[in-house]
Amino acid sequence: MGSSFKETQEAFTRYVRDPEANPPPPGSKPERMAWYAKLFFNKIDGTLENAFPALRASLDADRWQALTRPFFRDHPAHSPILRDLPGEFRDFLQESPELTDWQRELAAYELARFELMAEDAAPAPADLDPSGDLLAGRPVVSSLARLMVTAYPVDRIAATLEAGETPAIPPAGMHHLALHRDAQGAPFALNLTPGSAQLLVALTEADGQTGREIVAALAEAFGRPVDELQGFAAEQLEDWRAQGILLGACPPR
Repeated sequence: MGSSFKETQEAFTRYVRDPEANPPPPGSKPERMAWYAKLFFNKIDGTLENAFPALRASLDADRWQALTRPFFRDHPAHSPILRDLPGEFRDFLQESPELTDWQRELAAYELARFELMAEDAAPAPADLDPSGDLLAGRPVVSSLARLMVTAYPVDRIAATLEAGETPAIPPAGMHHLALHRDAQGAPFALNLTPGSAQLLVALTEADGQTGREIVAALAEAFGRPVDELQGFAAEQLEDWRAQGILLGACPPR
């Protein structure tokens, strides 16, 4: 009895994923199946290379395929959407002994940039005033803003690798990054001080507070005079508005 369609399909999948360990489906042409195997792998490999250009630049061709081949061969995909593949690859890389700690952090940073390019911004509040007072009103953080805390300066490492140069990897420390995208849709990263990072977190988590109330709460938490922080905060909030991280302010409640 001939193979059923399901059996043929499963044989096709096994062969395409791992042609070295599996025979092609019965009755198929070996040269055509070899072409299919190459086509499918190159599609996945190209998608991952586009999503992780700096990580790819940090590895030679053999080391890169030592990651993408096992992923293609062994990883059970949880989504049929190609755009979701980089997220699954990043998860796969977290267990890979082939990578250093800074490369795993680099992959997480590149995934954040990749997802940021495709994400739709949430609608702005109906009462938003783009030029509203950020201290007297309630500052509105863009839904696209992301805060990352990393042990390595992954934004600078990525830029160096993408320029075709070899980065100097410093000892592990603590780096705060705000990610957003510009008016053309390109992602960018801002280096933040620990104080700026705390301010951005407080803005993101604020529940109807005005900018002035948020600054006062931070001053109390840090044991600092409010007046000392208010000037710094006002300038920082205006910078973030100019960069699109803050959309403006809503009237106080």
